[in-house]
Amino acid sequence: MARRTAARSIRAKAKPRRRTGPKRRRLPRSLRRIAALVRGLIFGLAAITLVALLPPSVTADWPEGAQQAVAMAQTAQAGLRDVTHAVVRIGGDWLVDAGSDLLAEAGDILERWLERSAGIDLGGLLPDLGRFLPDLDLLLGDLLGDWWPRPSLPAGGGDLPRVAGSFAAAKDLLYKRVYRGHRVTAYCGCRYNGGGRVDLGSCGLERYAGEERARRVEAEHVFPAAQFGNFRRCWRRPAAYRACRVADGDPVSGRECCLRVDTTFAVAHNDLQNLIPAVGLINGDRRDYRWGTAPLGERYGTCGIRIDANRRRSQPPDALRGDIARIMLYMRDTYGLRLPYLDEQRYRAWNNLDPPDAWELERHKRIVRLQRMENPYVVEYRQL
Repeated sequence: MARRTAARSIRAKAKPRRRTGPKRRRLPRSLRRIAALVRGLIFGLAAITLVALLPPSVTADWPEGAQQAVAMAQTAQAGLRDVTHAVVRIGGDWLVDAGSDLLAEAGDILERWLERSAGIDLGGLLPDLGRFLPDLDLLLGDLLGDWWPRPSLPAGGGDLPRVAGSFAAAKDLLYKRVYRGHRVTAYCGCRYNGGGRVDLGSCGLERYAGEERARRVEAEHVFPAAQFGNFRRCWRRPAAYRACRVADGDPVSGRECCLRVDTTFAVAHNDLQNLIPAVGLINGDRRDYRWGTAPLGERYGTCGIRIDANRRRSQPPDALRGDIARIMLYMRDTYGLRLPYLDEQRYRAWNNLDPPDAWELERHKRIVRLQRMENPYVVEYRQL
């Protein structure tokens, strides 16, 4: 009997104790699936990045299929960078706006508390604590809003061309000095006179004679100003700068604000290398579209340019593709601008297919006399 009692006591001691703490719960199946998908996405993105960063010396001897996979990974990485930049830019704007509202609300609460505790009306002394801090948006923008990618000077600092001090002066130099004796628009080959009036009959654009903008020549930015401006804070938030407010307090446009407060933007905007004369109507229709192929784009008489508004693409004439490629690459290098990977490959191909002709070399020579800086893709032309 004593043995049975001892055995029972031993079994009782050996029996595991029940947990007294809260029971651990597993995540719902739907959340576990989402977590697994996120893990897979992270590992997939890491793999794409690693493959895309492989140097050509490593992949040169790989089979053709493997090299195509590397090229696809590089294209995917470029697309991911574009998405990341957009997310960061949107997030920066949200943080600036939310931070401004939060600090202004905190100022109102503090002001009411001081009035109640001190029994003094601070309205005359401190009418709005949120506006008391000088340029709150500027302060927050320096900390948060300017994190998105934007054009900058080349790494380590670099010289900039000596451009005209205003866009009006730059256009005057373009028409009177650079294109002196060669009054022909870039895309369509239309002749224009000293007053900037286009002879539409000289280039097969008679059908647009009734449109005022078609009858005047305009200075076209080959690398659109919006493409190197819309990542800059002055372009997106001109109201944050005192210098960008008119007398009634309203802000000027983003372009005008950047021309006032951003030296690098102003130089890039007025750089003669990036300006060509174009029919005003076509300049307006092209907007800030990227260069590419647009076989279904709108045609303009016998003009070689095609503009596809649905795909936001512009296709230049064959004889101008190399010129455009060398300008885009020059702007990238001079001002630290970023080009999508596929666009860079396209410009390399256009450069190789369309070497500089006599007029491009003469145009470049005239611009160098004015700005004291060369475009190496023209003066030191080579296959890329």
